[in-house]
Amino acid sequence: MKALHFIGENALRWTDRPDPAIEGPTEAIVHPLAATTCDLDRAIISGAVDFGTGYPIGHECVAEVISVGSGVGNVAPGDVCVVPWHINCGTCDNCRLGLSAACTAHPGLSGYGAPIAGDFGGLFSDLVRVPFADAMLTKLPPGVDPVRAASCGDNLTDAYVAVWRGLSRRPGTSVLVVNSLSSLGSFAVQHAVALGAGSVTLVDADEQRREQARSLGAEAHPTVDAARHHNRFPVVIGASPHPTLLAEAIRCVAPGGHLSNVAMIFGNASLPLWDMYQRDMTLSTGFVSVMPHLEAVLGMLEGDRIHPEQISTTHPWADAPEVLLAPYAKPVLVAPSLMGG
Repeated sequence: MKALHFIGENALRWTDRPDPAIEGPTEAIVHPLAATTCDLDRAIISGAVDFGTGYPIGHECVAEVISVGSGVGNVAPGDVCVVPWHINCGTCDNCRLGLSAACTAHPGLSGYGAPIAGDFGGLFSDLVRVPFADAMLTKLPPGVDPVRAASCGDNLTDAYVAVWRGLSRRPGTSVLVVNSLSSLGSFAVQHAVALGAGSVTLVDADEQRREQARSLGAEAHPTVDAARHHNRFPVVIGASPHPTLLAEAIRCVAPGGHLSNVAMIFGNASLPLWDMYQRDMTLSTGFVSVMPHLEAVLGMLEGDRIHPEQISTTHPWADAPEVLLAPYAKPVLVAPSLMGG
């Protein structure tokens, strides 16, 4: 089979690899039908994040099941499923607590598309081994296009969780999204509108993303306005890898409010802890555990409450090395079915 490898800064190549095989009764082999870039992939490709070189990339996709082990009961060959970015068994203590991204069956942060812990391949590959098929694979609802659901395995669900955490505590309140990423902030705006925020405001230097937010009824500004935004929003989403923007987002949280930081900030950052303390606010950050929230996100897609296709563009699978170097916000690579679907 062929798998897309990250060779070095702004360099990608299709590479021949052995076809994966089922190695145990809980496993499945899947074929990606629609795979897309996480905002982290963009940082890897550009050289902004360094996990080394020469590894298969990609960790967001919808795939068709090709074969399953003897112990798999929830999915069968031909089913079309979301593949989560992380490896999770579904039965360890952390998985039962809803912390599927912290599964103890494999080393921490075991997942697809980056050699952080283990080598599970990448989801821009013709075939992929899923170690725990029943725990990891979630079928698409009837009628949901795989292209629309391509990001459910990470970014689209990450944005949902970030918004839901705040709005579940303060339904109908105002939401602010402070963004500099290609898709996470835009997804968060869609979720905030769909989940009934009283108002939604986007701060983003990118005019195209601001216009897209305005089309959904959101207010949009290029920078944080201290007089207008500080201490005002009960729910704030931080979607920028820049610590200075996270600090600005923190200062926008209203007393008793919550900030969900969905961006990776590598290393240590200085935070305005005294400002946080004075307002009795809370902050959450970390890798998203996809599995407990997938059904909710897929339900929103099925009900046409969110529209990730407004952000994405579609491209032939074979064009991945060129497409992923172009400045598309959310390119979805589409492959033909191997099962005749």
